[in-house]
Amino acid sequence: MNAAAATPPDVSLVVPVRNEAGNIGPLIAEIRVVLDAAGLAWELFVIDDGSSDSTWEEISTAATADRRVEGVHRGQGAGKSAALMDGFTRCRAPRIVMLDGDGQDDPAEIPAMLALLADPATGRAGADVVNGWKTPRLDPWHKTLPSRIFNLLVGWVSGLWLHDHNCGLKVFRAPAARSLQLGDDMHRFITVLAAAEGHRVVEKAVHHRPRTLGRSKYGFARFFTGLIDLARIAGDIRRRRLAVAGAILPTAQARRRRQLSMILAAVALGGLLGRIGAVTSVDKIALEKRLVAEAVAKARDAEAAGGPAVDAEVIADTIERGRRLQRPFLSANDRSRWLAVRALVERGTFAIDEIVVEPGWDTIDAVAHADATGRIRLYSSKPPLLAILCAAPYWLLHHMTGWTLGSHPFEMARMLLVVCCLIPFALLLMASTRMIEAVGSTDWGRFWGLALISFGTLLSTFAVSLTNHLPAAAAAAWSGWWLLRIVGHGGSPGAFAAAGGLAALAAAFELPALAWSAALLGMLGIVDPRRTLAAAAPAAILVAGVALGTNWLAHGSVFPPYAHRHVAAAVETSPADVVRPVAGTSAANPDNWYDYSLALSNGKQLTSYWRDPKGVDRGEPSPIVYAWHALVGHHGIFSLTPAWLLVPWGLVIMIAARRRHAPPGQAHLALAILVVSVVVILFYLTRSQIDRNYGGVSSGFRWVFWLAPLWAVATVPAADALSHHRAGRLLALILLGLSVVSVAYPTWNPWSPPWIEQWLHHLGSLSRR
Repeated sequence: MNAAAATPPDVSLVVPVRNEAGNIGPLIAEIRVVLDAAGLAWELFVIDDGSSDSTWEEISTAATADRRVEGVHRGQGAGKSAALMDGFTRCRAPRIVMLDGDGQDDPAEIPAMLALLADPATGRAGADVVNGWKTPRLDPWHKTLPSRIFNLLVGWVSGLWLHDHNCGLKVFRAPAARSLQLGDDMHRFITVLAAAEGHRVVEKAVHHRPRTLGRSKYGFARFFTGLIDLARIAGDIRRRRLAVAGAILPTAQARRRRQLSMILAAVALGGLLGRIGAVTSVDKIALEKRLVAEAVAKARDAEAAGGPAVDAEVIADTIERGRRLQRPFLSANDRSRWLAVRALVERGTFAIDEIVVEPGWDTIDAVAHADATGRIRLYSSKPPLLAILCAAPYWLLHHMTGWTLGSHPFEMARMLLVVCCLIPFALLLMASTRMIEAVGSTDWGRFWGLALISFGTLLSTFAVSLTNHLPAAAAAAWSGWWLLRIVGHGGSPGAFAAAGGLAALAAAFELPALAWSAALLGMLGIVDPRRTLAAAAPAAILVAGVALGTNWLAHGSVFPPYAHRHVAAAVETSPADVVRPVAGTSAANPDNWYDYSLALSNGKQLTSYWRDPKGVDRGEPSPIVYAWHALVGHHGIFSLTPAWLLVPWGLVIMIAARRRHAPPGQAHLALAILVVSVVVILFYLTRSQIDRNYGGVSSGFRWVFWLAPLWAVATVPAADALSHHRAGRLLALILLGLSVVSVAYPTWNPWSPPWIEQWLHHLGSLSRR
């Protein structure tokens, strides 16, 4: 029975079977429908390995009906490995598919798996072998349990970690399949043997179906024989790897890149930890020294006049502990969050009015509204989710030490910054490193991207201050990594849930990241609508529900305080619109939480700063001037971090170019980054005047900081292109160096004007606000 015409087909299929009567006909019919619909020319070899039922009769019938099907009858069963080898030698196509004949492997997965293979003819990058990963697996426990143990052992012995080494559904580039030498029962190690020959092996999650006819031929007995076979081939795997050292050089290079990326990460994290340990305000240090010197001089004058002896150390300690001038609370913005953290742990409430009366704990980033009892209280204007997350380690440290942020700000705040800033930064570096490794095509470009994300973005500058930017960036980075992995290699429901949940978490920290959540869910929906609806979307909804719930706990409203600013700030309102301060009384505008006058417990009257904001907080009157400075001016996205000039070029390469090393999925990631970047930047450039304030007094246009890891990944293809020329490498290094300047300039406090603005002030080209 001959299958083929003279012209080689697009794909050859090999199906080894034994006693699968009733399964053959439906399987061949499915293959025919799927591959014909995909426009693929195909041939199918069904290898009957000594069946004792009517399997061969079914094969013969199918081959008579379709000349593309050929049956191979092996009278005496020699085993699945021998059947596969027989089939592989008959294949004429450049791509080969193997699948089991029991109907549990879904032929509908074949086109997507073929798309992951490399294609030297067109220059498309990809794998040599794509291994299926049956998830969720619909087999009885006595089959799945040994399989899970076996996969773990194979990964440990071989170093190739896959979820389902023995999945019956695999696709190959023809050279990879023909390079296999399968002895008895070696089909269980096809992936390991192929990797040992230097072939690139990836896996893709595939749909699995329960067996409806016939009997499984796997169980605990074959599990133990598999262990014996694994021990037998372990040495052979090592010998094969040594024999093809040149072929597996990319793996060694990848290992070296990982090691160097760990060095960069260690330097970046060590530098950040040192900054956390030293962070304080320079003027506070000078003020404290002056106060101590004045107090000591005064005491010595008194001593000279017959007073008590002077103990300079006691005087210094009294001033340091009494005034608490040196603290890592650098602005009203981060103090607002620290206040909420303190209130939760020390007072059991979100209201901060009892703490702002303490020296040095004032903030302008606050709102006022009535609590559940009708009493007007003061609250942080920041979304409460981050404060709740940081309150957990603070509660633990407080109960372990008895310290508070008020009594021991130097020690307690730094420990919390390690948890709330250093760890998210480390997670961000991990996710960024993985994406850069996948997207990059040259070592030079990858190292450039790693240096950029480690040292060249303003996220590093703000990593010593408690803000929402860093956790949002970390969540966005990890969701981007999961998107890249799912599109390129498939993913389990857990992977889809991780991607959707992390994207929603980024939006919970940075509201404009809703655009990222929508884009990511859209891309996942294109890849796998079923898992997106079943896993990614529910995870995103769950995270969104938690974030909205924290708003309700804090304020009795599911919306954050920003949404309760219905009346614009004083620059656009009339005197009749605002609350009038009356000494000794508290009043708040229920329609505008930023308009209040509050009687504090220390007898002072606190009137909202936002009734009459000053300087940059009044907003830029001209939208055109604002757009200029936000993009390329003193707060410019591209002027402060010139490395971002490579982002558009890199995105174009990722979307349009067919590079040899381009992995599947990067076009999806690039499209999502492009759309979200445009939407977010336009959102901020089109705000009303009161919101055109560059993010307040800060060293950059901080509202887009959360996009930094995604943009850093997007620059890598452009850096790869520049790396091929000396002038290109020089240009890339200049862009990186200038970006690091902006990071390093605000050494002591990120809540200070950018270096470009300060230089323009000194040159007289920009009036002071």
